[in-house]
Amino acid sequence: MALPFILGIAVGAGAVVAFNRSKKIQDKTHDILEKSKDLASDVKKNVESTVACVKDKIDKKENSQTVEEKEKSGEV
Repeated sequence: MALPFILGIAVGAGAVVAFNRSKKIQDKTHDILEKSKDLASDVKKNVESTVACVKDKIDKKENSQTVEEKEKSGEV
């Protein structure tokens, strides 16, 4: 029976603390979001370069296979 009352007091106290420190919380949140954006940008660049590398390897492999097939058939 006392648990909802205690929980209400804790939530209320948390809201008061958050309201009193709202500027600090906003600043920290902004810093975290900026760091997240930078990290996401770095990850995106790494993924794009990896995809390009894999595509190049696949293209080279396909080209070498077609050249080998042409050599076997006597076209070259």
